[in-house]
Amino acid sequence: MSFKKFAAILACGLLFQAAPVLAEHSHYDNEPFYFGFALGIPGADQECDFHGYDCDGSDTSFKFYGGKRLHENLAFEISYQDLGKIRDREGTLTTTAESEGINFSLHGIIPVEGIGYFYGKAGYMLWDTEYTRIDTGIERIDDDGGDFTYGIGFAFMFSQRYDFRVEFERLNELGDAFVPGGDSITVFSFGGTIYLD
Repeated sequence: MSFKKFAAILACGLLFQAAPVLAEHSHYDNEPFYFGFALGIPGADQECDFHGYDCDGSDTSFKFYGGKRLHENLAFEISYQDLGKIRDREGTLTTTAESEGINFSLHGIIPVEGIGYFYGKAGYMLWDTEYTRIDTGIERIDDDGGDFTYGIGFAFMFSQRYDFRVEFERLNELGDAFVPGGDSITVFSFGGTIYLD
């Protein structure tokens, strides 16, 4: 395990320990912790199309997430995300990118009475990507770093314990090893959440 991954896991643990302390300063102390899982479809088409490359998501992404509502209109969330595999084809050369990371985000929430809530999210991801270039031979390149993420979504509430999420999310990083000039990963996902008592 790399130092960066160890640091990310340690930070997750510390932040989850800190969340109840932060919540004590809120008027919404009764808001529960929540945990969930989501499946998504990754893509990197916008910049790829602009530069004349043929990119596609050929895998299913997934994430595990957990968080805490700190206020009626604010939540803090941590997630582990596997962003699947994305391919870029240019003639006989194929480059793939397989990315994963830990994402820390704040959610701004707008409740919809009796249905659920809209949310926007902004965060920072510590990511790790393995690039594979296949032509006359095979070359592998590892890269890691940190970049901002953002997204929007809607959560349909079922009773007070479950929700079903539809979400669009964007990570502003795929390096020059994938597409000259770089690219961004986008994920459209569906997830389910359980709220703890």
